[in-house]
Amino acid sequence: MAITVLILRIVSQVKWYSIEPVHLKIAGLSKRLRWELSNIWESLTPNFFLLKKTLFCYFNNMNPFFDIHFHVMTFKEPNLAAFLSSLDSSPASLLQGNITKDYILTLNGILKGQLFSQIENTLTAFSRPIDETFHMMEDDLKGKYRKSNNKGEYPSVPYIRDSKLYFRSQAYDTIILSPLLMDFSQTQSNIDKLYYSFPAFDKITPYALDTISAINKYYEDENSLFEFYPFIGINPIAHSYEFLVNHLSRFVDITHTMHPRHKLNDSERVFFGVKLYPPLGFDPWPQDSNELKKVRYLYSFCEKNRVPIITHCDDQGFKGINPLEAWKFTDPASWKTVLENYPKLIIDFAHVGRQYAVNSGSNIIENVHSRIKRLPQGEWFYTLMDMINEYDNVYSDISFTGCYKEFYIQFLNYLDSISLEKRKKIEDRILFGSDFSVNLLRVESYLNYYYIFDSSPLSDEFVHKIVSTNPMSFLGLKEKEEVKKKGMLSFFTKRLPNSNSSS
Repeated sequence: MAITVLILRIVSQVKWYSIEPVHLKIAGLSKRLRWELSNIWESLTPNFFLLKKTLFCYFNNMNPFFDIHFHVMTFKEPNLAAFLSSLDSSPASLLQGNITKDYILTLNGILKGQLFSQIENTLTAFSRPIDETFHMMEDDLKGKYRKSNNKGEYPSVPYIRDSKLYFRSQAYDTIILSPLLMDFSQTQSNIDKLYYSFPAFDKITPYALDTISAINKYYEDENSLFEFYPFIGINPIAHSYEFLVNHLSRFVDITHTMHPRHKLNDSERVFFGVKLYPPLGFDPWPQDSNELKKVRYLYSFCEKNRVPIITHCDDQGFKGINPLEAWKFTDPASWKTVLENYPKLIIDFAHVGRQYAVNSGSNIIENVHSRIKRLPQGEWFYTLMDMINEYDNVYSDISFTGCYKEFYIQFLNYLDSISLEKRKKIEDRILFGSDFSVNLLRVESYLNYYYIFDSSPLSDEFVHKIVSTNPMSFLGLKEKEEVKKKGMLSFFTKRLPNSNSSS
């Protein structure tokens, strides 16, 4: 206990500090306490890296790195029947909606025989328990899976080393990930179309509970580095109004308080946002009065409690309805009525509104002009950028779209072409996301995706905004002193030598 008491005395005087491997420099401490600390430094050396991480996380301003958009699931979560039913449309709609020039199902990829190897790589992530996938992602950033025959491009040294993530000019002390849960529950009307129909059932609740369990299991490894702030999925059309109300109350954290290191809240309210997915049949502003009642409650709940929403916003992805209907619901313009009624709603339109299909609403002439000028293509992108300027709480993330090197060049060219005022607003609202493990259909690995982003022409300052400053603002996370002290006490009572051997 002697060490614990001493550390708490030190903590009470700390104004600012930094810790280096060879020495400890703390400003604002008395000379006596500095001398006392130097006497016990040798006893702390074996625990240096854990001490360093804990001190930075809980007693200094954190410097977190965020992946705000990724997915982990096993084979039991996706709804294959719903996906197959979405293919039951006209041949023209099927081809136009799913065969693209540069997404996943590309003619070039099929002819070269690359499609099945990409699918096999992706299914590797789905075949593991969720907690093991978390460890796989972390190990990937540590360079564990690098081989001489890797096809993708990679950094010369791993991004994670010495218990930090080093990216561009920054060393990030904490790695925060937001797994997005998708609600694959089906409506009874869709199920009744099947020969072997069955009663509709809730798929999102067991998925949420499995995810909570997986995070807790991952946290059992004291040396693991990720912290999780997940988003809960909901597809209102597949549930009753009463289910929706209970679902949000049961799972959504409205305190915005960062939890202690490797410890979720004691309740099930561990989800810091809501994930919506229009291609599964979610209409942002439905005409049916009963459905409108449900989404109005959802928006009111999120606006009142400052709960952020992430919604899918490109013309591809998993579909539970036909492509043309999916595009109608996904188009960012479809959300303008929502934002007019709920102006304080915080929404991230994922994938920067990229359009891959030729006929998903893009203007062909404008696309040719954009291609010549090396600018982003598709109406949705420009609609979304205008919405960021019009509405104070609209964000966008680069998940999956960041698989393409050309995108970063196009995006930078676009920013160079607009006014400084508009550019600043956009730069303050762009978020980093990977769309793992879906992105494995396009890139070789999680690490490969990071390297593509790292190699982009975006400035170090802008990159830091995208991976740290902007996501923190979007999530609205805050720390509490009792959370900091609780984390520190936990560290010293569990990790340091007992008082008999160290005092």
